[in-house]
Amino acid sequence: MTEELTYYCGEHVFLSFLERKQLWLTSLSQSNDAAEGHWMRDYWLDLFKREQRLERRGAKLCMDTASHDRLALGVCFSEERDLLSQWRGYAADGAGFSITFNREALEAVAKDHPASKLQLTKIAYGDQDYDEINAIVRVLREAFVKDARLYKESNGTGYISLDFGPNGEKHAKYENAARSLFTAKNGAFREEKEWRLFTYGNLSSISGVQLRGTGKAISPYIPITIPAEAISQVTLGPTNQTPRHVLEFALEHNGLSHVSISVSNASYQAR
Repeated sequence: MTEELTYYCGEHVFLSFLERKQLWLTSLSQSNDAAEGHWMRDYWLDLFKREQRLERRGAKLCMDTASHDRLALGVCFSEERDLLSQWRGYAADGAGFSITFNREALEAVAKDHPASKLQLTKIAYGDQDYDEINAIVRVLREAFVKDARLYKESNGTGYISLDFGPNGEKHAKYENAARSLFTAKNGAFREEKEWRLFTYGNLSSISGVQLRGTGKAISPYIPITIPAEAISQVTLGPTNQTPRHVLEFALEHNGLSHVSISVSNASYQAR
């Protein structure tokens, strides 16, 4: 298992991180990836056969019910410290930085944080991670198949009960299944080798949620403090023009003199 995970960002986020030692868990559903949380959902629904049309509709209704008023808040990392697609997509078209962290330190941050069910999770990619995808399918079946069959037996005239019972077991199964939708992605993105630190649930049940304006919407986030000793390396993007001595000063000025500096080996011109 990889020992280090890397976060890519532009210079403004980088400077903010140096000063505050914080990363933000932001709404994954409000990210630039329109398919976030939907790939695994569609993958499972496509497993239903043609003659299971009503059961499939019931399964979809189950997932809609489980996802209602719930959000995934997370921050994403890569196993790769110097990956061209990450520079282009998340680090100001190569002019930003990547920050490399110790994975075990990030796991400790998740364990100690008051946000409920905060976990560091490795993303599964399509058919490449066959066992992991099948494990998620089992979670979805365990949570939803019984209600989907009841919907079928009612000939599509029934509804998915929101009565989760006195012990909350059904509520927990529904929420855990909906959470699992954010742990898998299309295999086309496998080069990202993504991990994500995230929590899932109703906003009122998650500790530390704050709000920000994005220019188009109000969006929730959770600031997560990262201990300085968790940071091992900083890499300048391929089109980053920051002089090395300036970066050295910035790190030392913010109590990070132990952090090593690298320069990206990716060679390309900004678009």
